Amino acid sequence: MAVRSSGKTLCIDAPDTTGCDYLLYTHSHEGHFPGGIEAFYSPFGGTTVNPGDVLELGPFKVAVVHAYNITKTRDGRPVHPKGFGVGYLVETGGVRIYHMGDTDFIKEITEVKDVDVLLVPIGGGSVMTPEEAADAVALLRPKIAVPIHYTDKKHYVKFRDVAHPYTNVIALHAPISKG
Repeated sequence: MAVRSSGKTLCIDAPDTTGCDYLLYTHSHEGHFPGGIEAFYSPFGGTTVNPGDVLELGPFKVAVVHAYNITKTRDGRPVHPKGFGVGYLVETGGVRIYHMGDTDFIKEITEVKDVDVLLVPIGGGSVMTPEEAADAVALLRPKIAVPIHYTDKKHYVKFRDVAHPYTNVIALHAPISKG
């Protein structure tokens, strides 16, 4: 995801960093962090950030928020344990954008307010299912919801159909895989 404001570009989980003035990564899994980058913000390297941190990056104010699994497990352990990854709440030009990161529908989501654009993972497996993501939309009531982290169009259709009464759902691309 890339956001441009006042001639600057902030990118989250960018596989290609071309044109990015500020780089933020939610976690270190393949598909989220391409490696070989030195100047970035993340919970795992570069300039390390943690939930509760607030960054002032040019025209962007970025609040770091929790993102983790409670019900999505592998070998009996959360795929994304608490403290492994983060989400970001970006504010610029009076617009609030919430990139949830790889997460379940966790209690900390209830603390986020006044979201204009929500980037919400919907693919199940290691993130929310379409139904869980729609519950997050119903709670947060963003003006726009952009589904991310899905590979099957049926996930998008299910999410769109359930979430649409609460927001405008916009698909920015065909489904892609992110680990």
